[in-house]
Amino acid sequence: MHVEAIASVFTIVEGEFKVLLSRKKTEPYKGYWILPSSMLEKDSTLEEKVEECVYTKFGLSKLEYEQCCTFSDVSRNPKKRVIGVSFLTIIDSRIAEEIELDECNEWFNIDKLPKLGYDHENIIVETIKVLKNKIIQSYTLKKMFPSDFTLPEIQKMYEQVLGHEIDRRNFRKKFVSAELIEETGDKNLSTNGRPAKLYRFKDEINNKLLF
Repeated sequence: MHVEAIASVFTIVEGEFKVLLSRKKTEPYKGYWILPSSMLEKDSTLEEKVEECVYTKFGLSKLEYEQCCTFSDVSRNPKKRVIGVSFLTIIDSRIAEEIELDECNEWFNIDKLPKLGYDHENIIVETIKVLKNKIIQSYTLKKMFPSDFTLPEIQKMYEQVLGHEIDRRNFRKKFVSAELIEETGDKNLSTNGRPAKLYRFKDEINNKLLF
């Protein structure tokens, strides 16, 4: 029996949640997209293998990983018995931009996933369930939006992950009253409509549940 560490790397781009996938070059599932993964070895831990895998593939190091779920269906790998352990990490868009993407490595919107190999679609679905509990925490949100942002961007992200629409006025009121953010004095001029105010998180914030 084998055990593999599977990395679910997420980021936010213009309010859209995206996951990092690689195109498989060999059978089984040649040409399908998969999450990066690495088999456990005798002299390593799962944490070490997921860190090594993401660094080798994408050059990302010193990320914070959270172990999420274990997948043990006997048929999840058609060649051999493999138990998968998934790890979640969220990186901000500035780090995501450093990754050299090509035809075999790409960010995908979680609502527009390509054809996935193995049980990786199910892994992403289960990982997003963990994400729902994390993004309501102000500490996690600050990590996801380290630089200037608009309130519509954050609302768009929440609606995508939580799976339902949020009243714009109530959302704005909740965020402003939480006293976690401050205006930068600038506006986002790249939108087609009315320029939106830019905000940033305060240097020192308390961890709060926002929803």
